[in-house]
Amino acid sequence: MRINYKGIIIVFFIIYIFAYALSSCSAVKADEPKITCEAFIKEDICNMTPEEQEIWFLELLKKILEDTIDKKKTGIEI
Repeated sequence: MRINYKGIIIVFFIIYIFAYALSSCSAVKADEPKITCEAFIKEDICNMTPEEQEIWFLELLKKILEDTIDKKKTGIEI
């Protein structure tokens, strides 16, 4: 009772190559949309230079801090 490993290995590789061919076929894969900056944040920010983005962020941070300070001065719980 000797097991024929050669036949098992050949069948395994035939099935493996068949599965690989199906998975790498472009017809099976879905077309993935191109991910752009506009998908996550405002388009205005994406079109800014790094310096303009930094200024925009600092102005936003300043406004948030000013709102927080105003709320603390009036006694509103944050």
